[in-house]
Amino acid sequence: MQLFFGAAADGRTFPDHPGGGDGAVDCAVVGPAGLVDALESQLGLLGPRVSKAVRIAAYVAKLRAAGDGRFWSASFTKDPWSTAGQLLGWRDTLVAGGWSGAAIGSPRPDDLAAAEQAGRPLPPGLADRLAALIAAIGVRAGLRLTKLSLLEPRARFAPAWRRLLDALQAAGVIMEECAASSSAALETDLGRVQATLREEPTNPLQGDGSFTLVEADTALMAAEAVADWLAAGTQAALAGTVVLAPDGDTALLDHALAARGLPALGLSRPSPWRGALQVLPLAFAVAWRPFDPKALLSLLMLPRPPIGRFAAGRLARALVAEPGLDGPAWSRAWEEIVAALLEREDEADAMAMRKVAHRVERWREWTLGGQFDRAEGMSATAARQIAGRVAGWALAIDAGQGDALFLAVGSAAADFVRAIDALELDLLPALLIERVLAEVLAEGVANPSHVAETGGLRAIHAPGALWAPVPRLVWWNFAGPGERVATTTWSRSELAVLAAAGVALEVAPEAAARISGAYADAVLRATEQVLFVRPALSGTDETVAHPLAHQLHLLIEPAGDRVLWRAERLLVEPDAQLAQRVLSRQVVEIMDAPAPRARWRVPAAALARLAGRRESATSLGRLLNCQMSWFAQDVLRLRAGRFAEIPGADQLFGNLAHEIASHLLPAGPPPAMGGIRQRAAALFEDLLPKMAAPLQQPELAGELAAARERVPAALEALVRTLHDRDLEVVGAELDREGDAGGLALQGRLDLLVRRGTVPAVIDLKWTRSARRYRLEIAEGRAVQLAVYSAIADPGATATGAYFLLRQRRLFAPQGSLLAEEDIEATRGLDETLRAVIDDVGLWRTYIDGGDVLAAGVGESASYRPTDLTFEAAKEPCRFCDLTGLCRVGVEAL
Repeated sequence: MQLFFGAAADGRTFPDHPGGGDGAVDCAVVGPAGLVDALESQLGLLGPRVSKAVRIAAYVAKLRAAGDGRFWSASFTKDPWSTAGQLLGWRDTLVAGGWSGAAIGSPRPDDLAAAEQAGRPLPPGLADRLAALIAAIGVRAGLRLTKLSLLEPRARFAPAWRRLLDALQAAGVIMEECAASSSAALETDLGRVQATLREEPTNPLQGDGSFTLVEADTALMAAEAVADWLAAGTQAALAGTVVLAPDGDTALLDHALAARGLPALGLSRPSPWRGALQVLPLAFAVAWRPFDPKALLSLLMLPRPPIGRFAAGRLARALVAEPGLDGPAWSRAWEEIVAALLEREDEADAMAMRKVAHRVERWREWTLGGQFDRAEGMSATAARQIAGRVAGWALAIDAGQGDALFLAVGSAAADFVRAIDALELDLLPALLIERVLAEVLAEGVANPSHVAETGGLRAIHAPGALWAPVPRLVWWNFAGPGERVATTTWSRSELAVLAAAGVALEVAPEAAARISGAYADAVLRATEQVLFVRPALSGTDETVAHPLAHQLHLLIEPAGDRVLWRAERLLVEPDAQLAQRVLSRQVVEIMDAPAPRARWRVPAAALARLAGRRESATSLGRLLNCQMSWFAQDVLRLRAGRFAEIPGADQLFGNLAHEIASHLLPAGPPPAMGGIRQRAAALFEDLLPKMAAPLQQPELAGELAAARERVPAALEALVRTLHDRDLEVVGAELDREGDAGGLALQGRLDLLVRRGTVPAVIDLKWTRSARRYRLEIAEGRAVQLAVYSAIADPGATATGAYFLLRQRRLFAPQGSLLAEEDIEATRGLDETLRAVIDDVGLWRTYIDGGDVLAAGVGESASYRPTDLTFEAAKEPCRFCDLTGLCRVGVEAL
């Protein structure tokens, strides 16, 4: 058996295998993990593999068993997981260097030796497996390997791997080095670059296209340039091209390739943020107390939620309306889900009922929030149950299809269970659980839908993965800092003691030579052309020069534009020449974007939607502010696209106060003052987790503490106001409809009261500023109160007022039975209503003419109907989400 071994040959390589055919028998290209696997299989050393998370957890237990007084004790007390992860890396480095785990006469290594002997044995990592192989090669039979070809110089391997090579050679395995040798003609630019990398004298670069550095402002423009260059070549040239993507991701480049009919490279960087992977951490986040509705909403809004999509949607809407559990909206949502499931059954018999009940019970398990106090932690048993539920869901969804994403979820959940078993703790702190979750998901999963397509173009993720000559090399994202040299953990005295004990560690100069050698080898293996492609920006961050660019700086700098090529030339040159190819583009006529304009034509079909409309106070406010906004949002029902989101703190406090008021104030005389504040406070605590749970989060502790005083005090003040004015409650949260002057109206009244036969509406507001509502009344702009007063009681004329809960102040026009402060209004509520009716009539006449007016455009003032009572708003677009329609919010090109 023959193996080809390279430090970066785990994963994709070029070529895939030795030999010139479609495959090779009894030989393969392997990296460190592949070589260890192959040798273990031959020597009978195979054993169960464990994840890094399980090994860290086991090391936490060993460090704990090693006792106090160690050099890590202070850090371990604060964060045992992170401390164990750091120390495990140190320990594995020592083992790879030849450390046996015994004390050597130096304090820190000896403390690690004490941990090595304490507690249960540590599950082996790659370093342990490598050490076991080195020890077994000379004494165990079964080694089939006869020849090992090294893809890089033997001296460049780390000491641990050199020891393995020595052991294999001593066992009779033939060693050979496949040194990188350039075959580019010396008179070409590529030949000159390769001579420089070999530290040979050479001539200046001439710009013959064999070596080019492509620079672009953005990665998008760089991808366009590379895709155009590849498309301009022949199919044979495509088959001899390798793209090196050191960041392991070619998604952006693949989009550009697909647009030109070229095969996708299919490299995808593993990410822990894939939707299905989030089920595991979110399942735990939901379980903590105080309950976080945002975590549950995120779980329900995943592309593949752990419950039925229709059920997840209904629960998400309930959560947005009332962010909490077991409130009215939440209970109604579950009732609707049960009803919908029963409708899907052929017969609503007892069996169907049991089937639906079982499914709903399983779904409810995902929404049981606030079960465990974060300050106290979670039992290991409960943590296993949550992880087991996630694993069961993932495997059920996969259903044997082998989906990499769902299998990764199941594997991560299983690793989590094994990790907490290795911790040997009955009670798990919240921080520790989150650390374990982060670790089991750290490796992530590549995009399962992003795969390589059949074609001659190939891609690799590391310079060392290119181990044979290739005609053309495109180094995508040729930017720094590149692979970093690990910092030194040990002091000079410790290194001396370790060396005396036979522990050989890779030093920084050796690591730097290994890394830079791999960079140079990739260029040395190109025979015809090399393109370095560097975008100036990576996302929003500026890129830095690659270390290899620094190495070649003295050769590239004098050549200037002969070898430097700007990708933006594609935008201005119809036939740009890049690296011996002509990139042709056609001129496209650029059309100006629609300009902002005040008047917009309305088709007759849209005008038909005005028939039978009922306006609310909100829609009328929008109409008086901007007719275009009203027509788009209220008539056409257009909304800016957005994700479901939990309301902010102020809105939640207002919702909570409204709900408490509806409970405290049933129809009839107002409740007695005695104990009213205590009742309001009790309702506050009862309703808080049901409809305003986000307020229990630590970041809102200050506001919640203030609201616990303010809300009961405000409702006590409201009840006192009702008593002082001899008012009787008609109802709270009442839906009303009515007509006023031919205008159909509707609305929901917070509180309707009366004195004798005179009704009055009190609108409750939770606001930080009282000035706005006082000015509305004083300037005759209280449209909401005017509308509510008109529909409150069809048999009587009502008045209205704002009750500001935070400030405990009642604002009503002077002379009203609700007036508490002397607010002289330019118009009463009845006059305001008549003004609204008149202005709505004028605006309706305007739209009947086939136009709507966008108030935010400067010229709109000249098109406004005459005789309007309400003046044009100073900032009509301030709170509008649809300014892109009338082009007010679109920048000119």
